Amino acid sequence: MKARPICRRFQCAAVAGLLALAAASSEAQPAVRHVLLLQSFDRGNMTDDYTTANLRVDLGQRIGQAVNVVEIVVGPTGFVGAPEHAIVDYIRSAFADRPKPDLIVTLAGPAAAFARKYRQQLFPDVPLLLASVNQQYLRDAPLGDNETAVAVANDFPGVIDLILELLPQTKQVFVVVGSGQSGTFWSPELQTRFTRFQDRLTFIWSGGLSLTEILRQCASLPRDSAILYFTFGTDARGGVYADARVLADLHAAANAPLFGLHSVMLGSGIVGGKLIDIDEVNRSTADAAIRILAGAPPRSVIVPPQLPGHPVFDWRELQRWGIPESRLPAGSVVRYRDPSLWQQHRGTVLSAVGVLALQSLLIVGLLYQRRARRRAEIESRGSEAELRESEERLRLAAEAAQLGIWIRDLRRNDIWATDSWRALFGFAKLERLDLDSILRRLHPDDRETVQSTLARALEGDGRYEMDHRVVLPGGQIRWIASRGRAQFDGAGTPILVREVSLDVTERRKTEREAQLLRQEVAHVGRVSMMGQLASALAHEINQPLGAILRNAEAAELFMQSASPDLDEIRASLADIIKNDQRAGAVIDRMRALLKRHELEVIRLDVGDVIGDVVTLMRADAVSRHVKLDVDIAGDLPPVRGDRVHLQQVLLNLVLNGMDAVNEANQEERRVRVTARPGGSRIVEVAVGDTGPGIPADRLASVFDPFFSTKPNGMGMGLPISRTIVEAHGGQLWAETNHGDGATFRFTLPIAEEAAAE
Repeated sequence: MKARPICRRFQCAAVAGLLALAAASSEAQPAVRHVLLLQSFDRGNMTDDYTTANLRVDLGQRIGQAVNVVEIVVGPTGFVGAPEHAIVDYIRSAFADRPKPDLIVTLAGPAAAFARKYRQQLFPDVPLLLASVNQQYLRDAPLGDNETAVAVANDFPGVIDLILELLPQTKQVFVVVGSGQSGTFWSPELQTRFTRFQDRLTFIWSGGLSLTEILRQCASLPRDSAILYFTFGTDARGGVYADARVLADLHAAANAPLFGLHSVMLGSGIVGGKLIDIDEVNRSTADAAIRILAGAPPRSVIVPPQLPGHPVFDWRELQRWGIPESRLPAGSVVRYRDPSLWQQHRGTVLSAVGVLALQSLLIVGLLYQRRARRRAEIESRGSEAELRESEERLRLAAEAAQLGIWIRDLRRNDIWATDSWRALFGFAKLERLDLDSILRRLHPDDRETVQSTLARALEGDGRYEMDHRVVLPGGQIRWIASRGRAQFDGAGTPILVREVSLDVTERRKTEREAQLLRQEVAHVGRVSMMGQLASALAHEINQPLGAILRNAEAAELFMQSASPDLDEIRASLADIIKNDQRAGAVIDRMRALLKRHELEVIRLDVGDVIGDVVTLMRADAVSRHVKLDVDIAGDLPPVRGDRVHLQQVLLNLVLNGMDAVNEANQEERRVRVTARPGGSRIVEVAVGDTGPGIPADRLASVFDPFFSTKPNGMGMGLPISRTIVEAHGGQLWAETNHGDGATFRFTLPIAEEAAAE
């Protein structure tokens, strides 16, 4: 694959060891490793942005010493028209006053082609790691002696096969590939790969269209269409657009399902499928880089190509386009599913309804047996008076317990129900009941779930429990909690179903109000914490702003010269860009924490969450003369949680730790954050300090609302933190250290797919 690399940005950042270098004394400092990262695309390419950010964190946390990463974009979105030899000179000048790199890493095809083409003019003896390159590229251009690669093996025809499996009526696929260099390369390649579908499908290519024209066409596609998003970059008019924006606009405008190739796109509007796991690509790239930096020859670092992973889908998109889960491939994972009341409040529902349901079923069983016996007696005497009396007693018992009871005789196809049950479902007292009329009363979104639950119960042990909605004749919606049990004959055939139903509408309303209240209190807690950090964050922002001003003034002075020094002006502009990005990152982190935010559970890397919090807290720690240590195990599995809420927990615990060491000597002020596997299915995070500790008689009270050991404390931070952790299925507790200080620990369950591995 031939690329035309174009350089746009030079950014140099020390991922690890920056504070240690700034505070260096006469003591010897550990050696700094230098990595040159050549990128194919500027900011906006969703996959490259995600890979770059995670590679920096992985190298900084796992290599055990400071790493200086120099990023240079050599791909198709840099300074248009710059000759390649000028780009080579620019890279060499970047290392004129610093040691040559220990490793060169390229991201995607254009950067790989550039690095190999100019290897001799740059750093011929430096190891080269080609990351995120297509396997086809390596077959056409095999690796050299001092090279290795992390390849990706895309299955493009497999994506079309999946679309046809999910949407058999599909006749047309609109392919979004952009009009730049990447689109120019991939359009003919994809057309070749899709040849076997030419008799069944019509492919429309977006290469000659502007973004506005693409959106207009996607909004008016026929009903038997699908959209495949490959990549974008630039449109036919030369406009440069970020993947995130294009996907968001497509998702809002399209009248057909949207499909993609990479895991980072899931949650941004695509239906899903067998996606390339970018987290796994990042992990393999970091592993290979660390081995080479440790001295391993590149040829000995062999990484198998990354294949599409297990099928994973977005539940929201399946619902939007009416794709039944029965069509999904075997072993599929469905994410972003709305949690049911049972999933959110399993313990509460069990404790509140379990005993009542069990007793009620026992009552129903006894009453029904008595009714059956009495019916036989009455029928033998030819009298119905006693039967009506027995049924009336059963109705009175159910009404006293505020329960609705119904019994379905499967052999006779007969349904009996108490008046209270009829009132719950909106049936008149004398109205004839049958299964179809009952199903019609169920909310359309719950009808299929109820039917499948009943079917599974009859095929299994006969027990079931569920919450669902009913729509009354007047349009009113009511929440019903139902628990039931089937009775089987000697051959194992179901003959009878008994069910108890309870109106839980008010309880659902109360739970929702309580959830909103908890979210509001959590938001207030975040605002309060940001107030505590305001002074340090203002100082951290003022530093890059001051540097921007000084560089701008210097550039202005150079411009006033009759023969301005262009190299100095470029260096000043590069520093301005770097400091602008640094200030913007601080502001973005503040805005993310200050926004009102509902719980959004996604797959998370605990190390990333801790890294974000430590970055935000670093300036405050320096101003307080507190040493903030981080120790994260390298083999942590991913967890499922909400990034902002977990950041709030860590912020609160770290702030408490720094408050606790305020009275200690400066050299003894230390807060330590650690993360370790806590067992087969959990990750444990701990925040310890060297303060005075917590008295044993107060350990049980620190999580009580309004309890605080600080003179001006509100006593709400720890209760909010415990609520957030428990909402994630974990636990939070406090311990007194054997020496000085205290440690707060909390656990998080690992992601289900990680546990399965």
